Amino acid sequence: MQFLSFFLSLGLLLIVIIGNGLDSPELHLREATDFPVGVAINPKRLVQAEYAQVVGQEFSSITAENVMKPQYIWAAEREYGFSLGDSIVTFANAHNQQVHGHTLAWHLMQPEWLENSIASYDSATLENLLRDYIQAVVKHYQGKVVSWDVVNEAISSDGKGWRNSVYHQKLGDNYVARFHQYAREADPDVLLFYNDYDVVAKPEKLATILAMVDNFQSRNIPIDGIGMQMHIGLDFSLDKFQYALDEIVKRGLKVHLSEVDIRTNPDGELSSLTAEAAQKQRELMTEIVRRYNQLPQENKFAVTFWGLRDNESWLTKHTGHPQWPLLFSENLDKKPMYQGFLEGLDVNQTKLE
Repeated sequence: MQFLSFFLSLGLLLIVIIGNGLDSPELHLREATDFPVGVAINPKRLVQAEYAQVVGQEFSSITAENVMKPQYIWAAEREYGFSLGDSIVTFANAHNQQVHGHTLAWHLMQPEWLENSIASYDSATLENLLRDYIQAVVKHYQGKVVSWDVVNEAISSDGKGWRNSVYHQKLGDNYVARFHQYAREADPDVLLFYNDYDVVAKPEKLATILAMVDNFQSRNIPIDGIGMQMHIGLDFSLDKFQYALDEIVKRGLKVHLSEVDIRTNPDGELSSLTAEAAQKQRELMTEIVRRYNQLPQENKFAVTFWGLRDNESWLTKHTGHPQWPLLFSENLDKKPMYQGFLEGLDVNQTKLE
């Protein structure tokens, strides 16, 4: 009788395991899309086993949140350190993920030595240093990184022209074009993006970016795509989003939704994510993904979330309030926003297609 009871118990256990496997296989984001779905990460968090498991299972593209920016790589005038960026490439290779490079040039997060000395450089000296830096980084990651944000946020906040950064002051209107050329010389195959915020929210900024693209294309300046950062709120205009998508696609460029997060607490009135706010976030995510997924295949580069879980989002510090803007909660539970992503693809989370 004891043996019979043991085998009956074992059989029931096998039925439960097999039944669960057949009836509700878990569908991860990377399996649901025909375009890469990405996340920005800090490599120090990859030592957390559950964090690393979710990043590896759910995403097919990785962006370094910070460690591929000059502050982390550019040790001295012509001295570079790649160990932190390399660790992201190693993780991505182990999980069959592509790596998007962010970013070769930005007016913020420069190395301290450059901040202290940049005013003393004449334009030719500064440009030579920047050219050498861009090409050293692109060559180091050749064949390992599929794409780069060449320049980040070079347009003014009001969107009406170039940002009055030290780069623009010293190098002039054409510096973004020249930086794209330097990157292309270093790697003929890597995809080159221009990346910025408020591309949808400010029509003036979209118009300025499109004029830049038109100018580049008329002069054969290499540019493959536009990164729309997508740091947005629940009041996001889907009509303006569609217009921006259409205008970028008209120019034959790839679209990267490059830094997606959706704020739910703009005035700091919420102490926790309410069911109502979570549902609005879910519905907005659905519509964004639906419209993105309708783009021609050759124009869909990736949708990348700017962080994995809510408590690690940059927005808490930036806004002074929790915003719960990402796909996963602090405990790495999937939020309604996650299901909203799948709904935008017309995919059921528990049904493999």
